[in-house]
Amino acid sequence: MPNATDHEGRASSASARAAASAAATRRLLLVGATAGALAPLATPALAQARPLRIGMVTSLSGPFAALGESMRAGMRLLLAQSGERFADRPVELIVEDDQARPDDGVRKARKLIGQDRVDLLCGVIHSGVALALRDVVTEAQMPTFLLGSANDLARKAVSPYILRPTKTNWMLGSTAARRSHETHPGARVVTAASDYAAGREFVGDFVQTYQEFGGRIGRQFWTPLGSADFGPLLTAIAAERPDSVYVFFAGSDAVRFLRQWKEYRLAGRIRLTGTGACFDQEDVLPAVGDAALGAVNTFHQSPTAPASAAFVEAYRTSGKGLPGEFSTTGYACGQVLRAATERTGGDPTDWARTRQALFDAPVDTAFGRMPFDPRNGQAILDIHVHEVRSAPGGVINTVVHTYPQLRDPGPNA
Repeated sequence: MPNATDHEGRASSASARAAASAAATRRLLLVGATAGALAPLATPALAQARPLRIGMVTSLSGPFAALGESMRAGMRLLLAQSGERFADRPVELIVEDDQARPDDGVRKARKLIGQDRVDLLCGVIHSGVALALRDVVTEAQMPTFLLGSANDLARKAVSPYILRPTKTNWMLGSTAARRSHETHPGARVVTAASDYAAGREFVGDFVQTYQEFGGRIGRQFWTPLGSADFGPLLTAIAAERPDSVYVFFAGSDAVRFLRQWKEYRLAGRIRLTGTGACFDQEDVLPAVGDAALGAVNTFHQSPTAPASAAFVEAYRTSGKGLPGEFSTTGYACGQVLRAATERTGGDPTDWARTRQALFDAPVDTAFGRMPFDPRNGQAILDIHVHEVRSAPGGVINTVVHTYPQLRDPGPNA
């Protein structure tokens, strides 16, 4: 039987197309295939015989390239541990690069659905890409496990074909505000973030929640995604003389920001707090070292949370360092896909049955026990408060508090 493979854009073979389902037939029509190309409906035996084809859209180039590589590595580790099979069915993984661009994400998703004929779709880092894929997968009736954290996908843009085994931006922005109020009530906070969908949501949720607690908000600063020079921003922050700064940067932007934060001698002078992405254990902290010491962040992923211990050990044994958000996300998504396949006897493409099976009982993942909210298919997650502390060989996100089983406000928010 074939092993899980990473095709990076190869088309499927004709034999793999011979067992298309009725839902796949609709997908082909929606992406422009002709009726004459359609295959007969699959029997259960044929469905069991052919590989389960999983498509992943992630960022393998652009500002989130390191994060995308981590996501793929986490998923591949889970597949290796599973013997490249879910419920005794061989699994084939096909990965496409969205370059952190919504248009490219849409094009790659359509390729996976229409040309590669995947059974399930997963992935995405960039919130804008995740929002762009919403209509594509809904119209194609493609079972999708989206990992981009845009709030609207749990609210006004809920889709019956999307489950979200990850956080929403609100889960992190609101808990950071809550923690800031609990530890430094009345502090004046300025914000700084990348100017795109995720940055706007993180900051908006932080500001709204902090003000509800009576907190004071100063200026809000925005920088283009992919910024190289944070000098003007840091000079402006220093001139504000805030008690604290709340930040959202990710990937290479986070690395550059934190390095320059130290170069401008703001480290240790102004309290720094933000989303876990800005202090990612795998893709940011090793590159910035003590520039992040003392910073506080809120995150659904932690290398020091008990639920992640087995995954942390396996990931390090595979030759990697401590895992961060997206390696853990890829792995946890794989755990959910495996559970979905096992709970449906090897055929998770019966989407109504699969959704209900995941709603009926939580999945044990590297994020902890993960129930799904039936209102919107959104995971309910523990959110950890980290302080970046010294550790042998570097710095580490250390859990100092946990907000258990946080549920997004949902469609009526």
